[in-house]
Amino acid sequence: MEAKWYIIHTLSGSEKRVKQMILDQIEKKSMSEFFEDIVVPVIEIPEVKRGKSVKTERKFIPGYILIKMHMTDKSWHLVKNVPKISGFLGNKSPQALTEAEVQNIFSQLETEIKEANTSRLYDIGESVIVTEGPFETFTGIVEEIDNEKQKLRVSISIFGKATPIGLNFTQVKKSTE
Repeated sequence: MEAKWYIIHTLSGSEKRVKQMILDQIEKKSMSEFFEDIVVPVIEIPEVKRGKSVKTERKFIPGYILIKMHMTDKSWHLVKNVPKISGFLGNKSPQALTEAEVQNIFSQLETEIKEANTSRLYDIGESVIVTEGPFETFTGIVEEIDNEKQKLRVSISIFGKATPIGLNFTQVKKSTE
């Protein structure tokens, strides 16, 4: 019998904890031969918080987990009896995903991840405030962005003259003006 992908509905925000509980139950009941993979689809989004570049996780499908398993009465009961799981996706019985649906979900996830990594924290022409260095508290306009090196060229006004300076993403914050 071939393992198939299923979608499990969980309490939103509990996806990682539910995945761990399933893994614990699989180990406890020595049923690893029934389960191949458990995926909580998340996207890491780069952000600047308090002057530091950090990655924040965002759920791709909040409240759902993908699981590749051999569906038997024992494996179904193991998953169904884990707390915070409301059930498998499907009308009356668990509905296995088709290969096309699985490929579609994972390709969408991959696209979202790529877009998140290349998404811009800052835009050209945007007003920013310098938060550290010799030009701290100066306001400037973003002229150039290098996402790979996380650097900006910002034009600030010094003695009434526009002066371009190079700064890291962590040295500026978006102006609220």
